[in-house]
Amino acid sequence: MLLFCLIVMETVRKNKPFLINTLSTDASTVLQHVQSDDVILQRDYDDLKQPNHTGRTIITNLLDILMRRGDETCRKFLKVLEKKELQDNFPQLKDLFTPEQPSHERKDPAKATGEVNITPRITSRPVDEYQMSSVPRGDCLIINNMDFGGEDDRQGSEKDEESLEKVFKWLGFTVEVKRNRTAEQMKAILRTYSQKQHGGDCFICCILSHGTTKGVCGTDQNIVQGDEIYNLFNGTSCPSLISKPKVFFIQACRGKQHHPGVQADGHKEEEVGEEEEEDLKTDAVQMIIPDKADFLVARSTVKGYYSFRNTRDGSWFIQSLCEQLERGCPMGEDVCSILVRVNGDVSTKIGKPKQMPEQKVTLRKKLVFRVPQ
Repeated sequence: MLLFCLIVMETVRKNKPFLINTLSTDASTVLQHVQSDDVILQRDYDDLKQPNHTGRTIITNLLDILMRRGDETCRKFLKVLEKKELQDNFPQLKDLFTPEQPSHERKDPAKATGEVNITPRITSRPVDEYQMSSVPRGDCLIINNMDFGGEDDRQGSEKDEESLEKVFKWLGFTVEVKRNRTAEQMKAILRTYSQKQHGGDCFICCILSHGTTKGVCGTDQNIVQGDEIYNLFNGTSCPSLISKPKVFFIQACRGKQHHPGVQADGHKEEEVGEEEEEDLKTDAVQMIIPDKADFLVARSTVKGYYSFRNTRDGSWFIQSLCEQLERGCPMGEDVCSILVRVNGDVSTKIGKPKQMPEQKVTLRKKLVFRVPQ
């Protein structure tokens, strides 16, 4: 029976990235089904369905809850995914879930206990990857605004710049750093890049600055809004990036609220320490991703909340991002899965300040940064 239990939980664990990408497009429907079928409790439903949670965050947190509660809960969840209504809503599930065939060569643990084996066997199907073989891979632009005059200076951001430059050069990108630019200067730099003939496989833009709910700040405190960034790189404005991934990493606040913490059963937070908390500063960005293909926007925090930066070591988000890229890329892990680990890392740092990163994704394939040989 133990082997059967492990198989059920392993099914969910191994397919977690696929389930997140598939189900997050309509997380509310998934929540309604798992709640009505008693897979989760009412309090779980209320905790998951927060107005500031994205579909991706909801499904990620849901799967974490299911796996913590063991095989029986995971088995109920997989049974829910077999429902016709859900499979009509998520057609990808139809090809991946097939009934498990009984074996005549070994004893079926479910039959041995008089139970009905309802665990689906998920068949593997190759998922296309974006091409990532050009030398260099493409351009990586880093805009790092640090000098805002006096108390608003962003100490520690030089560590983020250094880490980003190191990791993306290692991944084969041509990196260019622009420091301390006004809002108009930022727009001009972005326009220049949008008008380039991009011969590489990917474009990356990292913006490190203060921010508000309206956008990211130039050093003159004026705002660059989301559509002033993304629309420059859509298929109409930048045809040389059509069908190529456009990736944006944004380290900036998106409001002035402190994120409240809740107790997560059985989860140990990462130790930060009192002295380090005293060194935390905020980067106090509503970014709206255009409904165009092949964009990934990873932001350091959800809308309305502060984003934290250590004045000595750099920001929580960028430092975790670089660390997880260094771990995951040599193993061929896709960027969306890496960002899920970044979410977990940043969200579980101990102390009163809390932070929850967020991603908006219109990628059509797996994005894998394979390390050049």
